[in-house]
Amino acid sequence: MIRSNNKYILVAVILLFFPIGFLVQAQIINLDASKLVPRVEIYLSPRSGSFVEGATFDVPIILNTKKININGIEVRINFDKDKLSIIKPSGGKSIIGIWIEPPKYDNARGTASYVGVVPDGITTDSGLIGTITFKALRPGSAAVSIGSNSSILLNDGLGTKAVIDLGRAEYDLLPKPPEGVNIFSETHPFQSNWYNNNNPVVSWEKNSGVDGFSYLLDDKPTTIPDNIINTKETLQSFENLGDGLWYFHIKASKKGAWGTAGHFLMRIDTVPPAVFKPEVDYLLAATILAERALISFSTTDNLSGVDFHEEGVIDKRQPTTVSPVFVRTESPFQVPLDSGSELRVIVRATDKAGNIRDVSMDVASPFIVTKFIKEYPFYILAFIIFIGLISLLIRYIISHHIIGNIRRFREQIKRESQVQGENKPPMA
Repeated sequence: MIRSNNKYILVAVILLFFPIGFLVQAQIINLDASKLVPRVEIYLSPRSGSFVEGATFDVPIILNTKKININGIEVRINFDKDKLSIIKPSGGKSIIGIWIEPPKYDNARGTASYVGVVPDGITTDSGLIGTITFKALRPGSAAVSIGSNSSILLNDGLGTKAVIDLGRAEYDLLPKPPEGVNIFSETHPFQSNWYNNNNPVVSWEKNSGVDGFSYLLDDKPTTIPDNIINTKETLQSFENLGDGLWYFHIKASKKGAWGTAGHFLMRIDTVPPAVFKPEVDYLLAATILAERALISFSTTDNLSGVDFHEEGVIDKRQPTTVSPVFVRTESPFQVPLDSGSELRVIVRATDKAGNIRDVSMDVASPFIVTKFIKEYPFYILAFIIFIGLISLLIRYIISHHIIGNIRRFREQIKRESQVQGENKPPMA
């Protein structure tokens, strides 16, 4: 009787803890499955920067599919409506081929949107969705971010949504230099432009009755020079200034009375865009001889920002003295390949100060076998598995049937020979 009760107690304990273990296992399975959801990234370029009040600047919206093929794009942008306003949301250059709704914005709410599809899908690490032109309204820190209501659809025929890494950018909006003495510069004429000359020359006008000037150069927009005359000239040069924003401040003295200070901004950037590495992929056309190479790249410039890109192509079979002709381009771009082509492709990035970064790469027509392996790895793997299974089947048949039958046949012949030997009459 005691043993029977123990048995019932054991069964009850198992039933009590079994659901808990099952739920824990189910939870573990759900956590592991979530890691398999494809992820993409939408980011803004540049992610940071400084802009003067009243100035306009462009912010490209870039998509990195992380080797996943997508075809549906819905991007919602949020920005600081008190500090920024949109002049225009450009969709002229975009990977979106068909717009579900045209690019639009609402400065009152601080929103913008890009919604469309990419026919046949796309895989890219630097696809341009669109470019927003902002105007800096007032000084301060302004944020621009990708909204959580954005969505990217996979090109899987099911409209599966990918997980998105949402980008964010913050920009410092600097106060506009107040009016004062009329200042100008032949080396840095436009205050809104960047220059790669770090030896600026500044000039200013001298009105009638002015005794002299007090000036100062620093990196602060509203510095007021002291009330001590340090020049009576109307020109001042500087040498070997560092990269960044430099403000020239000056005020005039007339019979001991000092006027308001004038400020002049000089933007200096002597560093080319960051080092980058283009990537090449091969596209097969209708025939093997008609091929194209797809060149993708992504560049950044932390100070003045990237202005434009150019491509140049050199046929390595031509004399080395031949120089490439550069044309404007965007990522990705295509390069036609003939059979046996040996090309050198140069991608040139130019920032807004005129600094240039050239990166070259050799592009040649790939072997057909190499392309086949790259384009159809699944079929190759399936063929290898099929050959392996056939080999195992043949080996099994040979080892278990043919060889076994041969052995049995030889043993039967041996037994018959022995029987005939025993029945044979002895010789006299």
